[in-house]
Amino acid sequence: MAETCDLPECAAILNDYIDATEWLPRALDHQAVEALFTPDLLKARRVFVAEQDGEILGFLSMFPDDGFVPALYLRADARGLGLGKALLDTAKSEHPQGLSLTVFETNLEALKFYRREGFSEDPSGRDDATDEGIPTLLMRWPGGAT
Repeated sequence: MAETCDLPECAAILNDYIDATEWLPRALDHQAVEALFTPDLLKARRVFVAEQDGEILGFLSMFPDDGFVPALYLRADARGLGLGKALLDTAKSEHPQGLSLTVFETNLEALKFYRREGFSEDPSGRDDATDEGIPTLLMRWPGGAT
C-alpha cells in the first residue's frame, strides 16, 4: 500500500507517461497532475505500489467499494517485467467480486494486456467525449480466481 511519501513519485510516473506517449495529449499540466496526489487520495482509494530497492516502479489506484481502477501506470524501464500483472493481481485479490477500468481506445498495448488478464469490453461504457479527445473503452473483469 502506498504511503503519503510515495505520492509525489506516483505523480511523476503519470506525468512521465503522458509526456512520453505521442498519441496522448496532455489534458492536465504537470502541476495539476501533482495536485491529484494528495493525502486525501489515500482516504478515497487504495493505492498499491510496485517497489524495488526502495524505488517506486509503478502504481495502481482502486476505489475499494466498487473495484473501479482509475489508474495503473509503470515507469518506462519497469514495463514488461510482470509488475503490471502483479499490481492487477493485488487489486483482484482485494476485490474478488470484479473490477472495472477504462482504457484509451488507441492504447493497444494496454488493451492486449487487460484482455490477457481476463477483462472484456463493456460496449455500454464507451466514452467519446474525453478531455483528451480520445475515446475510452470500459473493460470489466467478472471476478473469480486470479
